[in-house]
Amino acid sequence: MIQGLRIPISGDELIERIKERVEIHTAALGALDARVRRRHGDLSFDCRADDLQPFGELQAERARCAARISTLTLLCDKIVSTGIYDLGTSDLRVADLIPEDAGEHGETAMESGADARPRTTIDGLKLTFTGDELRLRIGERIAAHRRAAERWAGEKTRTPESETDDDPILPDHICENEATRHAWRVEVLEFIRDHVEPAAAYRLHEADMTFAELLPSKPGWLEQEEYEERTSVGLHLKQLARRVGEMGRRVEVP
Repeated sequence: MIQGLRIPISGDELIERIKERVEIHTAALGALDARVRRRHGDLSFDCRADDLQPFGELQAERARCAARISTLTLLCDKIVSTGIYDLGTSDLRVADLIPEDAGEHGETAMESGADARPRTTIDGLKLTFTGDELRLRIGERIAAHRRAAERWAGEKTRTPESETDDDPILPDHICENEATRHAWRVEVLEFIRDHVEPAAAYRLHEADMTFAELLPSKPGWLEQEEYEERTSVGLHLKQLARRVGEMGRRVEVP
């Protein structure tokens, strides 16, 4: 009995197929970069007669394309060429082997069939890291969270004179929450790093890499979107309170 739809594919074939997808995304990124350069100076919602896509959406599409290239490049670098990978549908999607336009670029992984060579089968699309590399990558993320925690702690010390429309002073509880969140991630990642054996080899799935923050950083627009979701309520309340106060001062003027 075969459990679910699993596609065996050799490591060297998997590498070649992912490289093909990277080349396609790289070409698309070049076209997007050219469009962004032509529209230099446009505002987020601006459209042009020869390019109806809002400039903000164009920049977001460019960021998604660049992030996809980074993710696929990391996958490609970590695949064991001598192994056999037993991939499910989610694995194929992560590796970009079943894109919507797969028919335009040759056969998909499902058409490739099994490789009959006697190699070790690897369950799912798992990336291989040495313990030393894991500790190094996790250390980089720890340093980034430490810097972020210090920056948010510094936000509480800002004075009203430093406030601008583009860089408002946020409520103290938002700054405290963000600083605490980054400090907690430092503790979590330090705990993981300290339990990694430097001389061992680790095979990690997507959930492992996400938990240890090993995947490429999110595009700036996505980080901003998630940050705004966390802070928008408090910021709007502060702005509303400030407007109410200004209205009260105007009413008191004789």
